[in-house]
Amino acid sequence: MKITVVHQGALGDTILIAPLLQSLRQRFRNDGQNSLTLVTRSSFGQLLTMLGFTDAYASNEDRDYTRWCILPESPDTPNSLPSWADCDLLISAVSSPTGPWALNARLALAKIKNRTRPIEDSLFFFNPLPPADFPEHITAWHRQQLAALALTPSPPPLARLNPDGPILIHPGSGGIAKCWPRENFLALGHTLKRNGLLPTFILGEAEQERWGAKYVQELQSEFSWYLHMGLYELAEKISRARLFLGNDSGVTHLAALTGVPVITLFGPSNDIQWRPVGPSVNILRAPAPEDRNLEALPLETVLNEMLAELRKTI
Repeated sequence: MKITVVHQGALGDTILIAPLLQSLRQRFRNDGQNSLTLVTRSSFGQLLTMLGFTDAYASNEDRDYTRWCILPESPDTPNSLPSWADCDLLISAVSSPTGPWALNARLALAKIKNRTRPIEDSLFFFNPLPPADFPEHITAWHRQQLAALALTPSPPPLARLNPDGPILIHPGSGGIAKCWPRENFLALGHTLKRNGLLPTFILGEAEQERWGAKYVQELQSEFSWYLHMGLYELAEKISRARLFLGNDSGVTHLAALTGVPVITLFGPSNDIQWRPVGPSVNILRAPAPEDRNLEALPLETVLNEMLAELRKTI
């Protein structure tokens, strides 16, 4: 069984389809020689392939892919025939069943020789984003839309315990509203340091720009730190952590996927739907229900949660 999943989204959105990829492996593990290809941003595909969630990946930025986003130039020929379309099961999170992408997909599948499945049994679509009132996690939303495939939930990642590992803090996120204030992160670092616990900060370009030179220089002069790097290298570093603390961000989702203990600070996002998937994930929510403002989350609350989690790793 050759399976191709096509997805596009930010890092966190992409990591949250890892359980779907595992469910597909479980469902079709007895159907002969299996392979699973993910079509997505190259860096994300490389990450999930190196972590073992897929067998291969392809870019959603090359010409063969982007040509599927416009109507076929010929009524019986797709605009391109990428190698990943040569599959038994094509699952798309990038199109409705009737859009240009879907039309190209049907024409491509019809062109493939020696098919053993009818086209409509080989092509499935799902919306990667749940509605606001969906009462479960996004991974359940994915499976429900693909109910015809009879997928079951996948097991969580294996837990990692690294009692001698670093305490990692990632203060960034894709949106300012999702970020605990920078002053709080620095105050937290100082408090941990006074208690003999020296944290390591992970900084990306966005955090450097958002924080400004003054705060970045203060952080770099007092704490261990490193900049964002290749995603797989970042995953390797995070997987050695004793504890990870971060906002609702793609890097926090990556930390949970590695299996280390994670504390996630949630503001405006719905943590029921979007909580990271991992064996040890603790959620701290902003206390103001009307706007879920993270500025209202007390430093003492975050510190006490970190100390409680660190005691478990001794």
